[in-house]
Amino acid sequence: MMNKNKINHIFLIVLFITTSTLFSQTSACNGVLPFEEKDGLLTIEMESGVLPSGSNWQKGSESDPNVSGATIDYIFWNGTESFNRLSGAPITYNIKINNSGTYRFAWRGRIGRGTSRGEHNDAWLRIEADDFFATKQNSPTSTEVVEPRPNCNNNPNRNCPEGSSTEGFFKAFMNRSPTGPEDQRWGFVTNANDGDSFRFIWATFNTPGNYSVIVDARSNSFFIDKMVLRRSNVSDSTAFNLNNPESSCFDASLSTDEISATVTKFFPNPTTGKLEISNLPLNTTLIISNIYGAAIRTIQTTLETEIIDLSDLQSGVYFISNSDKKNGFVKKIIKI
Repeated sequence: MMNKNKINHIFLIVLFITTSTLFSQTSACNGVLPFEEKDGLLTIEMESGVLPSGSNWQKGSESDPNVSGATIDYIFWNGTESFNRLSGAPITYNIKINNSGTYRFAWRGRIGRGTSRGEHNDAWLRIEADDFFATKQNSPTSTEVVEPRPNCNNNPNRNCPEGSSTEGFFKAFMNRSPTGPEDQRWGFVTNANDGDSFRFIWATFNTPGNYSVIVDARSNSFFIDKMVLRRSNVSDSTAFNLNNPESSCFDASLSTDEISATVTKFFPNPTTGKLEISNLPLNTTLIISNIYGAAIRTIQTTLETEIIDLSDLQSGVYFISNSDKKNGFVKKIIKI
């Protein structure tokens, strides 16, 4: 017969295993759950996203010339190129930021067709964050800064990029030779601004919470392997290590926390009329107030993402709040 101490010891081991399983917040990634940043680093394999059904996004694979015995799984667009507007086939990668700050973005890609450095080399990129911009120097505080249209049109401190940008998306491109040595064709190269490349793309997250990276098709046959977001205190050599595993996914339904770290986002701001609001509490009331605090409109919403039209409002500063006491917010909106 086992003594009492031994029985208690076994009980504690079983209890530890059971509770560790029940209260784990990580889960198998399914393309919808957010990839979770840890210690200032986020790594996502592009094929882990949900490719739009019926679109011309495809997956491919080939031997990795930079890692012995490894295989690269990548995505690419095999449809009509869309140089001046979005293709309408976006892939959304949800992310969870635990450590606020400014992060550098880069993806690993290669030109998959032809012999030119300047063709089949780009995609549309937008990061839904508190700030999204590109610099010429490897510093988020550099004074040479561009940001996508239309926000750049209303920011006297920043320029619009040369070449295409639209609806908050950069044309994000690389320029490695597709005919050079095989071990140099793939690389973490993600530029903005035609001609004089701004090689460093940044996103600022003011608070921990849920955000997203959106990729839309521009050129066909541009192969994209993975993307990385690294906080400004993490080195490129650490972030771009090809042996880094893919980040885990976060499942809020398994969390023991009562308060979700979801951040409501507004785009574009400033706005000329239509405003997209994402991560809304379900079934809430939006209250639009003028600069004096007087409520001028209420809007009933039912979905997590809503588009509201402010076209009839005069130019100026307004505030949008909501009626949800648990997930309340107040956001300043500039109408232009």
